[in-house]
Formats: sequence, C-alpha cells, structure tokens
Amino acid sequence: MDMATLRKYVKAILKEDFDKVYSTADYAHLGQKRRTGEPYIVHPERVSEIVSQYYPGNRVAQMTALLHDTLEDAIDLGNVADEEEMIALIDDSIEDDAEADEVINSVMALTKPSGVDYESYLVSILDMPNTLIVKLADMLDNLTDNPSEKQKIKYGNALKLIKNHFGGRPSFIAAGHWSDLVNATK
Repeated sequence: MDMATLRKYVKAILKEDFDKVYSTADYAHLGQKRRTGEPYIVHPERVSEIVSQYYPGNRVAQMTALLHDTLEDAIDLGNVADEEEMIALIDDSIEDDAEADEVINSVMALTKPSGVDYESYLVSILDMPNTLIVKLADMLDNLTDNPSEKQKIKYGNALKLIKNHFGGRPSFIAAGHWSDLVNATK
C-alpha cells in the first residue's frame, strides 16, 4: 500500500473513531492555512497519524494530537472567545470524563506560554508521557515538512535534552518514532 492510500485510510479511521474531537479541531482551525496554502487541519491530522502509527492503542495521545494546537490558534483566529470556551469544546467532544481530563491537561501543557524559552517549555512536559508523545509526533511532522536548518538544530537539541533527562530514549517512546526523529534532525 502506498503512503497516500495509507494516509487516506488513517484519516477515515480518525474521523470515524474521533468524530467529535476531529470536528472540534477542525472548528478551532477554521480559516487557518499552512504556509503551503492547504487547510491547517492537515497538520493535526498528520500528527495524529504519526501517533496512531507508533502508539496504535493510545486514544488519549491520538485525541491530544488532533487538538494540540487548538488553544493557541482558535483564540487568535477568533473562532472562540477565550481559553475557557476552547476547553469546554474539547471537554464536550470527549465522552469519557477521565480521557477528557487527560486530553485537556495535555493540550494545556503543549501550549507554550509566551515568554518561556523552548528548553524550559520542554522540561515542563518531560514527565507527562502522552504529552511528550504528541510533542515528538508534532516535531516529526514539522521535520518532514521542508524544515529549515535552524529547526533541525532546535529539534536536535531538544532530543539531546530529552535523552539526557531519561538517560537515553524514554521507555514510553517507541523505538521507531525516536529513530525517525533522530534521522530527521541530521
């Protein structure tokens, strides 16, 4: 099966399994475009596909991946009034209360506060496995989308920080995911 067919298949599964979550993510990014001109929702879809590929049974990480940029983008775009409204939309889109709480906590943690340097931001999520899984999937997608040399260096340094913190690849990060990231930063 070629990559385009696989993506189409995974996209259909994501929409079916997480219909309300997908709709919430789509709404949050309504009107937003990637630098390529394609709708922004393509990025959260790809991040969720990466999570699904390496962590197929991890529903929380898959939903978080679809929603990972919603807090920072939906408010700026005017699609929601404030963080409280976006959080309520996320909460309403996930039936299981425990999963909703985990997803909301991860989405909030993935939203880098202004004025916080990237290294401090990364340190703040290191001990949150689902959050780090999604951040690394986000990094991998960004690295496969015509990255700048500066971006490769930034993410390479992030991987070194993570490796130093854990004394190697974190045990909850799939070996293939880690390997693909390391290779993408070269």
